[in-house]
Amino acid sequence: MPIFEYRCNACNEVSEFLVLGKEEVLSCGKCGSQDLVKQMSAHNAPAASTRGPAEQASGGCCGAPGSCGSPGSCCSA
Repeated sequence: MPIFEYRCNACNEVSEFLVLGKEEVLSCGKCGSQDLVKQMSAHNAPAASTRGPAEQASGGCCGAPGSCGSPGSCCSA
């Protein structure tokens, strides 16, 4: 089931929601507002490699360089 990140326009809280259907009404867990904006978020999947054992990628906490603390990233500042 898809999990999406939304940012609340009222309080700027970023939350994740398990969305089961298009008719589902989402509201901010912090302030209760329904004025939410869907965010682009990076997925966390290992990259394919032909060099042998997988190596740990360097970068931000999401595996993408510079991703930490940016709006819509998978981690908070």
